[in-house]
Amino acid sequence: MNYFSHNPLNRFSEMRPDEAHMQQLWQMQETRVLVVHESLSLLQQHDLGRQAALLSRPQADQLASAAMVQVYLGSENGVPYFALGLEGVQDTLPTLLGEAYALADLRTTAHELPLPDSALLAYARGMVHWNLRHRFCANCGTLTRSTHAGHVRECTNGNCNLHHFPRTDTAIIVLIAEGDACLLGRQAVWPSGMYATIAGFLEPGETLEQAVAREAREETGVALAEISYHSSQPWPFPSSIMVGFHAVAASRNLLVYNDELEDARWFTRDEIAAGLRDGSLRLPPVISISYRLIRDWYDAAAGYNLEALTGY
Repeated sequence: MNYFSHNPLNRFSEMRPDEAHMQQLWQMQETRVLVVHESLSLLQQHDLGRQAALLSRPQADQLASAAMVQVYLGSENGVPYFALGLEGVQDTLPTLLGEAYALADLRTTAHELPLPDSALLAYARGMVHWNLRHRFCANCGTLTRSTHAGHVRECTNGNCNLHHFPRTDTAIIVLIAEGDACLLGRQAVWPSGMYATIAGFLEPGETLEQAVAREAREETGVALAEISYHSSQPWPFPSSIMVGFHAVAASRNLLVYNDELEDARWFTRDEIAAGLRDGSLRLPPVISISYRLIRDWYDAAAGYNLEALTGY
């Protein structure tokens, strides 16, 4: 499974409209609370490393009054999990909670965390981000209020009363191969030497396969002969689902003529290995589905193991 895909919770979506029951869950001594401050997640330092900070309800009570968002995430083994979304109180958190707690960017720390922790934090981050960015009705501009335990925003204008639901932006991402080489591209803003798979957002009226073929041609000029589904990954930066594919190119003819990519090139497995060894090539972060697409293609040939080169 990909990073952020190991969520252990039963979401119990059918219980969200029951406000009285949600309040009972919040008051339980067993309740655990995750905290998202703007785009950062609260972590706790333990003897074995960092983990998601799972605050007890008394700890969370200190923060709940300042929270902009409260969301019921679900339950596991009778333990309810909530998320609090905060803004502008970063400096007060160490005072309230202690020095073992710190805010961190999930994008750069997820690989250090237990997989269920990273998935919980990704879920919390996505829900908090959506609530904070939808405080006004897109139809009439009136303030919205949170309902269904943080999973619906309801317009407070009685003449509108529109209900808004969390949206996930669909993006495709594809490892394109031809013979013994794969196609990787880079954007100018990326760190020097970094190359990754081709990706882009799904457009209205388009199938996933059509988006794969379009993005490949738009970004690299490559026509695809075969497209096959690989896997998917929640990507909470801020609210996407990455749908991963492997594809076979009709040829290695390249034409990079758009503003998205600075360069695109074919890499054989031996060239990837040599680039990783001498530092001239950097692959995408290990938490990304892009890395897994590359790794699975690389490892499919006998005698090649990407983990032996990267440690992941």
